[in-house]
Amino acid sequence: MAQEPKPAPLPPGMPAAAGVYWKQDGGRWIKLERAVLADTKNRGMGRFLETDGLSNLKTTIVFRGAEASVRLSDRRPTFHIRETGSAANALIVRLKRKKEDREAEVSTWEAGIRNQQGFKRGQVHQIVATEPAKDYYTITPVSDLEAGEYLLVLGDLDGGFDFGVGPTQR
Repeated sequence: MAQEPKPAPLPPGMPAAAGVYWKQDGGRWIKLERAVLADTKNRGMGRFLETDGLSNLKTTIVFRGAEASVRLSDRRPTFHIRETGSAANALIVRLKRKKEDREAEVSTWEAGIRNQQGFKRGQVHQIVATEPAKDYYTITPVSDLEAGEYLLVLGDLDGGFDFGVGPTQR
């Protein structure tokens, strides 16, 4: 009888709780929190309904706070994800900073297999996902992220985790 392959070990010291983590220089694990959705603003709903969905519906998604509580110094961070969301649907989205909030725009015309929510193409950063063990995977952007605000989406917007790159902007 053939034995099943042994799952790869988790990184040393990784917290046991489900969630999204980033390992800071020096080995400290930082947990990302779910982004707090403050509001949504729809444009084109009337036309969208009149055309049975054949016209574009744009939605601005507003997240609470001018910046995320977690600031990363790493411009190409690797996120370690345990028992949360899906690597197949993962995205990193750049958020626009607006006064006291952060925003992302989604559109029905932008939606696709790798961008199910329909984020504007210029806001989406390509990622590499690895799944070394059951219920554990990593996400890393393909290229360096600029200083700013971001959302790590792991399926749907309820599964979004916010973070900032660079020093605090306050």
